[in-house]
Amino acid sequence: MAAMAPAANTYSMTDLPDEVLLHILAYLAVDDLLQCSRTCYLLRYLSADPVLHHSRLLWASANLQLALSRRRTKASISPPCAWILLSKTNVLSRSISKSLIRIRLCHSLERRPSTKDLVARAILPAYLPHVSPLIVQSQQAIHKHRLKDGLCRKLERRPSLNSLVSMNILPEECIKISPGLVDARRRVIKESLKDGLRAWVETRGLKAQQRRALELDDTERKTVKALVRRLTARKLAEELETQADANSMEKKRAQARWGQALEKQRLRDQRRAFSQGTCTHPTRAHVSGLKRFWEGVIRATSA
Repeated sequence: MAAMAPAANTYSMTDLPDEVLLHILAYLAVDDLLQCSRTCYLLRYLSADPVLHHSRLLWASANLQLALSRRRTKASISPPCAWILLSKTNVLSRSISKSLIRIRLCHSLERRPSTKDLVARAILPAYLPHVSPLIVQSQQAIHKHRLKDGLCRKLERRPSLNSLVSMNILPEECIKISPGLVDARRRVIKESLKDGLRAWVETRGLKAQQRRALELDDTERKTVKALVRRLTARKLAEELETQADANSMEKKRAQARWGQALEKQRLRDQRRAFSQGTCTHPTRAHVSGLKRFWEGVIRATSA
């Protein structure tokens, strides 16, 4: 007989070093660690090792600190933000609301008209009470499928964009424009509509505020205090206006007097220069006067 082949080397978990086994056991939960300790003496001995439990304690404390730093606040998990943390009051209020909804639903179902009343009011056809609900559902499904098939046929017969351009129904730019530009234009139109709606809402709010202010003014007009305040404000405004007008008029008069004095002084100086013969150039007033004189002479001679 031929010699039998030697058996392959088989290894078990207990052949591993104790350090490797302790490292593996450190990742197990408490229930899994208890079940593993009941398999053999070696694993039972390693499961009760103080080094293993010390490392597990350190790992649990580190994860606990990390979890505590990341935990959510009580306000974020309490109603109405969330319904994770429910107090007795919240549970009682939810049960009361559910019971109220159930009672209202029962009342609504009781007040619901029957099929005969709907047929008598001509809301439902006369043959419906005698027909089974399954037949009605199948008929509605058939009607929906017919509508769907008709819509698909109409969409298939719809002319394409190229055909519409060839028939001069649409311009040629419709083909050259990319879909991205069309989407961007639609977004711009939507944003403009939103802005217009927002502006309309703001104007409505301003009009409401103005209406309230007018109503408050109407209510304040009836009180003596408001009348006295309004009369005093009007009187002060009139006094300030008259004082400002008086100051402006006085300032204008002073400027006019100063300008007239300068003009008179200039005319006196010119006359003195003409009388003494020191001025070689005539003044503008003298030239304009001579011009008017000769124009009058020319008109008189021509007439």
